[in-house]
Formats: sequence, structure tokens, C-alpha cells
Amino acid sequence: MKYFMDTHDRATGTFPAEALTDALGAAGDDLGVFAHAAHVNLRQGKTFCFMSGPDEDAIRKAHAVVDFPFDSITEVRRVTGADMRPEEAARATRSGGVGDSHAGDNR
Repeated sequence: MKYFMDTHDRATGTFPAEALTDALGAAGDDLGVFAHAAHVNLRQGKTFCFMSGPDEDAIRKAHAVVDFPFDSITEVRRVTGADMRPEEAARATRSGGVGDSHAGDNR
């Protein structure tokens, strides 16, 4: 398993108009991709998504399935427990319809 940070920016047209974290998570299930967290700054229109998967291509494909453009994908080689969200908890959140799963929502 490898870890990645992908970026989205309103200035380049890649910032989502709606919350796509749950859709991306569901699309990633078939590709072995998991969305751990999305760090969002609404004022600046920037999102940084922390994801894991077998390789960068799988991360790209998961974004393509839900038509979610991105600016960059960077492999992260050193990970701490701060961004790690257990897959079971994330899947329960998606299944239970609990609000938007964006973290760090600076309004």
C-alpha cells in the first residue's frame, strides 16, 4: 500500500462544486483506493486529499470514475497516525449518510 496527497484548486477549476469525497471513496473500492481525509479551505478554494492505493495510476483512475479533476498527485513516503482513518469507520460514515466528510473546513 502506498500513500498519496492530491490537490484541487478553485483557481484552476479542479475544486469540487459539491462534496465528492463519498463518491470518490465508493469508486475507489473497486480499484483498491481509499480516501483517508480531505483537508479543505473554502475561503481559498483549496483541497488536499490524503489517499492510499496500490499506485498513482489507481488514484488517477478513481478520480476519473467520478469525473473529479485534480492538479497534482504526490506520493507521500512518511505517514503518521494523524491522518489515518480506519477504513471501517470511513465506510460506516459513507453508509450511514453522516454529512460531508471534509475535515478542516475553514469558513
